[in-house]
Amino acid sequence: MINQFLLMACLIVVTGSFLLLWDSPPESFLRPENSKVEQLPIADSYMRNIKAFIFAADGAKKYSLEASEMSFFSGLSELKLSQPVFMTHSANNQNGEFKVRANNGTVFKKTQIFEFNGDVNANWENVGGKIDLNAGSLSYSLKEDSASAEGGVELITPNTKMTGDSLSADFYNELLKIESRVRGTHESI
Repeated sequence: MINQFLLMACLIVVTGSFLLLWDSPPESFLRPENSKVEQLPIADSYMRNIKAFIFAADGAKKYSLEASEMSFFSGLSELKLSQPVFMTHSANNQNGEFKVRANNGTVFKKTQIFEFNGDVNANWENVGGKIDLNAGSLSYSLKEDSASAEGGVELITPNTKMTGDSLSADFYNELLKIESRVRGTHESI
């Protein structure tokens, strides 16, 4: 009698489950959609073929910036640049000019930092001659007049070629430091 009761209970549960599944609409078996959609920021301003100059208090040209496209995001306080060319101009050519070219870049207004990405090429001159730097990315601080580069750094001077993973440069004190997996070739004069 107990076996018959268990068999009947199992048949009722299986039949009820089958009818419940059979009667359910197909949408009830789909995963719920993620209702949280991340919205991309909308550019407040957009320009093409820009040339911008920043002047010092004495009227001398301090920085210049060129780009094929620029998008300004006020909510993020940043500028997005395509094909940027950034150049510093020193008074009396004291430290020379520092010029950077890249595939794209970002200018952060609050921190006054320029970030360049994609086939970055930077060059400047010092007492020893012209210096070329190639890297995957470069960050330049206007406040500190310093830069850091990552992503396979290659530094070329008139008689030296050095490679490494990262580089830090302090232009005010004229210090360069290449770190991690450093290799160099020096040609004597």
